[in-house]
Amino acid sequence: MFFRFFVKRGKLELRITYYSNSQKFLYDFQHIIRAFYPGAELSFGNGGDIHFEAHFDGFNVRIQAEMENKEIVVKNFILTDDDHESKRIFGRNLYDILKTLTGKELPWGILTGIRPTKIAYPLVESNLPDKEASEYLQREYYISKKKSHFLLEVAKNETNILNRVDSSAACLYIGIPICPTKCLYCSFSCHELTKRIESLLSLYTQALLTELEKTYKLIEENKNKIVAIYFGGGSPAVIGVQNIKRIFESLFANLDVKDIRETTFEAGRPDTINRELLELLALYKKDFNIRLCINPQTSNDKTLQIIGRNHTFDDIKKAFELASEYGLENINSDVILGLPNEKEEDFKKTIYDVLSLNPASITVHTLSIKRASLLRFKWQDYWFMDEDTVNCLLDWTKSVLEEKGYIPYYMYRQKNMIGNFENVGYSKRGFEGLYNVMIMQEKHNIYACGAKAVSKFIFENDRIERVFNPADIQIYISRILNIERF
Repeated sequence: MFFRFFVKRGKLELRITYYSNSQKFLYDFQHIIRAFYPGAELSFGNGGDIHFEAHFDGFNVRIQAEMENKEIVVKNFILTDDDHESKRIFGRNLYDILKTLTGKELPWGILTGIRPTKIAYPLVESNLPDKEASEYLQREYYISKKKSHFLLEVAKNETNILNRVDSSAACLYIGIPICPTKCLYCSFSCHELTKRIESLLSLYTQALLTELEKTYKLIEENKNKIVAIYFGGGSPAVIGVQNIKRIFESLFANLDVKDIRETTFEAGRPDTINRELLELLALYKKDFNIRLCINPQTSNDKTLQIIGRNHTFDDIKKAFELASEYGLENINSDVILGLPNEKEEDFKKTIYDVLSLNPASITVHTLSIKRASLLRFKWQDYWFMDEDTVNCLLDWTKSVLEEKGYIPYYMYRQKNMIGNFENVGYSKRGFEGLYNVMIMQEKHNIYACGAKAVSKFIFENDRIERVFNPADIQIYISRILNIERF
């Protein structure tokens, strides 16, 4: 069986419209509908093959669904003066309507956010018995029993990790959003390494170093200590070993390395990994506690060609062997469940193949078709696993990895995922990715440098302020270095 991302009526894409006389819960209104009708054309307004409408009159709310201008399902309900509770009431009533229309139930119920563990933290911290906590999640959010137990398990592991980090701890993200090529499923604002971008790499590095100098002062002013660093992108190695060395020299000169418990380098693809890079990372391994990412995504060479990867799984094996030569053994590997044209046996092969490499951690992603990705426009050329198969494979993967000694230590979700499921990080004990947990929990400052980087600052009452850098590399360089034109 294969999952169809786009709901069809004959040859035409299903059109869904929604309208509300209030801005209240508009995000949830849209995204819960999308979860039940993945890929359908959804727009605000009237008309459409199916039309949803929400009318607010004080605390009284009416939601109705119409088809061919005929009212088919209606729910009337009352909100409270608690916004969080009212949001759940609204979500559950909309969910009930959609369940009636489609006959479907969603494993994550009414959850629309990317951080499901955040709703479980208070339950874990209050030492609520697992049975009561699970029942609360099922009742308030319509989360399935299986997912509620899994959510609590991950939340406990995340909490145990964060309990070993004090309140002054913070993270530093170094963004290099450049890749040799763009993958079919990628929606990230990532620049391909064209000749024009290649000509800017030295200037980009200088801009990064300039922004880092300003960031060190801010870290000191806020009395923070950096415990986790993340080189992300893109593929950071594309800027060249000498430029990477300049960044490490800057970090070493300005941060207290005694505080740094982890530095993740997103090497990612084997076509950016060589002896020169690994020799440099090995040089800084002791002081920076290097954690390396080598990401196969799949072990099937045909799929690698489909998604735009210019390498084979044999190249991944060689990258692992080379990293081992330099003593770099804290390696994370990403895999994706539900890639185009892959069957159940293909994904199982990937898990077994990756396990044979013995990575310290494995992150299992469920395919998400983003609107800005190339796959969004070419999905008709492929077939995909159905939701039930994906769900079974998620359970199977958890069982296999836990049997091999990996624990689920962090979780997040994305829009437009197959079956509205989840991404989960598994690791051997002691190799959990600290940065991943800290960015999910949102209790500590995240200082972010580079194009498209987003800093997050945490204030009292869990207020979060975000500071966005320009996504375009040339604009970023211009602003940081005050260059008017190139």
